[in-house]
Amino acid sequence: MILFSGSVASAQRKWALLVGVSDYGHPYGSDTEWQNISGANDVELLQPLLLVQGFQTDALVNSQATYARILECLKILIRSCKEGDCVYLHFSMHGQPVEDRNGDESDGWDESLIPVDARKIYQKGVYEGECHLTDDCLETMVDQIRKKIGVFGKVYVVLDACHSGESSRGDTDYMRGTHQGFTWTGKTYKASRLNSSNDYFRVKDIAGWAPVVYLEACRSYQHNKEIRDKACNKWYGALSYFVAEAIRTTPVCSGQWIGRVKERMDRYRPNKQNMVIESSIK
Repeated sequence: MILFSGSVASAQRKWALLVGVSDYGHPYGSDTEWQNISGANDVELLQPLLLVQGFQTDALVNSQATYARILECLKILIRSCKEGDCVYLHFSMHGQPVEDRNGDESDGWDESLIPVDARKIYQKGVYEGECHLTDDCLETMVDQIRKKIGVFGKVYVVLDACHSGESSRGDTDYMRGTHQGFTWTGKTYKASRLNSSNDYFRVKDIAGWAPVVYLEACRSYQHNKEIRDKACNKWYGALSYFVAEAIRTTPVCSGQWIGRVKERMDRYRPNKQNMVIESSIK
C-alpha cells in the first residue's frame, strides 16, 4: 500500500482510496455469515485507470479492508490533501441497515458498509456493531475532506454496496447486501419506499467547502447485483464496471463521467436497479 506517499507536480493533486472485499470467509453465506462477493475485482479494475489520470491511490482489499484500516487511510488522506485537490473514494463491499442510535434517521435505520471484520448479527458482549462503517461515520470523514480542500476542490464517493440486496448467491446472480437489519432490540428492518421514484437527492452545500457527489448502486429497497464480463470471465459490481467504462475516456475530476455512468446503469435493465446520485451541486 502506498499510503499516499510522494508528490504530484500539478497544482491540483488527485487522491483516491479504493476499498473492496471479495473474501469474507464464507463462499455462500448464511443468516449469520457474509457471503463472498467480487469487491476486490472492482479495485483491480479501477486502480490502473486512476493511476493513468495522475491519482495517488491507496487500495485496501480483502483482509486489509478492516474497519480500523479504512479509518486510518481516510485520516491519512485528510491530513495529506490540500486546498483545491480532487478526491475519489470508492467502496465495493456488502452493506447493511443498522438500527439508528442517535435518532437522526426518519426510518429508524442507518446505512452501513461492511468491512471484512464486521459481523452480520448482533451478539451482546461478542460483536455489537463496532466494525460497521455507518453513513454517519463516513459523512464525518467526507465533511473533513470537503472542508480541507475548499471550494475549488472536488469530492466523489462511489458506493457499490447496498443494504437492500438479498443474501443468497446462485450460479448466475451475485448480490451485495442483506434485508437483515443489524439490531440490538430485535427490531425488524423494512425497506422504506419513501421517495421511491427519486434518483437524485441534494447534499447540503456549505460555504467554503468543496462540492461532493455520491454515486450509489441502487435505491434503498432494490437488489445490487453483480455482472459478469464475458471477455475476462470476471464478476464486477455493475456500478464499478460502468464507472470504469466512463473514466477510460473522461477525466474523473471533470465530473462529466457521472452522466455517462447514469445512462449506462439506466440502460442495463437486466439488473433492475436504479443508480442514485446525491450531490451538493445545483
